[in-house]
Amino acid sequence: MTDVLVERRGRVAVLTLSRPRAGNRITQPMAAELIAALDGARRDSGTAGCVLTGAGDVFCLGGDYQGAGPTTAGRMEFGRAHIDLIDAMSRLGKPLVAAVNGDAHAGGFALTVACDMAFVAEDATMGLPEAAHGLFPFLALSIVRDTLPKKLLFEIVYGARLLDAQEACAHHLANAALPKDGVLARAIETVERAARANPDVLALGRDLYHAARSTSGAEALDMARFALGAALGARDEARP
Repeated sequence: MTDVLVERRGRVAVLTLSRPRAGNRITQPMAAELIAALDGARRDSGTAGCVLTGAGDVFCLGGDYQGAGPTTAGRMEFGRAHIDLIDAMSRLGKPLVAAVNGDAHAGGFALTVACDMAFVAEDATMGLPEAAHGLFPFLALSIVRDTLPKKLLFEIVYGARLLDAQEACAHHLANAALPKDGVLARAIETVERAARANPDVLALGRDLYHAARSTSGAEALDMARFALGAALGARDEARP
């Protein structure tokens, strides 16, 4: 039985984390399912973009560390699966929007941040509560570190403090707080609107964002120069 449901809503692929009894915590096989779904959407010219959401009352409460087993090798493979998932999200080349239907903690918080945009349920909380369980947000920290000011980030980490939806929006972790039953429709609408652009140009711009994050300013500008040239060529080809 699959733990990731894939549903088409028009040209939008809705990917639903479906382990509600386990807080939609992500196992290694579940990460592989998500990667396959994202890679399939990337290759499919009929798919305009993706929405990521959760089944039940939560979005995602993190990774399922228990499933990694007691060995170091197993735990390393578990970590690698999550790294590969974030990589698949970054290389999608199409809009990726989170419909945060409930709490997004730990790895679930990182997934939300890794999406291009996010709409969050009004009663949801977001944060990195690992310290309350004797851990540290090792994997999640690498994703969210550039999203929040250092002082606020460590306040959240050290205190295992959860943000409500309004505070998450105030810190630009989500684009809007909505009634729970409205987040999915808003996310789908957002993908559809973004995908009205030339898909080749959109992919070039999104890829540039992710590639340039780990480079110097000069390297990023050089990447941008080549992307602009390619985008202008794609636009010319699309004209009648």
